[in-house]
Amino acid sequence: MKIRSLAATLTGCVFLLLLALFLSACTSGPAPDPGKRDAAVASVMQALKAQDKEQLVKLAQPGPQTADSNAQLMLSQWGGVKDSGYTIAYSSDSPPDIAGVRVNTKDRSGNPVDVQFSLRWNDNSWLLNLGPDFRG
Repeated sequence: MKIRSLAATLTGCVFLLLLALFLSACTSGPAPDPGKRDAAVASVMQALKAQDKEQLVKLAQPGPQTADSNAQLMLSQWGGVKDSGYTIAYSSDSPPDIAGVRVNTKDRSGNPVDVQFSLRWNDNSWLLNLGPDFRG
């Protein structure tokens, strides 16, 4: 009798554990990938270096209606910056699906400059945030 009761309890516990794992897998999406975040920053920096507004807008898609004008603002402030040998700092104040980014690099003249923008996690990838708060 004790063995049968113990087996039933153990089976119930295993069932509840599997149910909890199944439900958590169904309700949460994949966690933002920091490696993809670094790659997204590199893409933004390349587009800024090339002064490529269309590429900045593509990096934000799907994005807000303000993407085109905010991409132009980014270019007017940081177009032509060095896109290699920079350092990246991410804001720790943001939620996990938003990354405030500060890139310490050099401008066209070789002067130090901090490029600031934000990324958002959407559909398993980091996208450039070209909404009203694009500066991170």
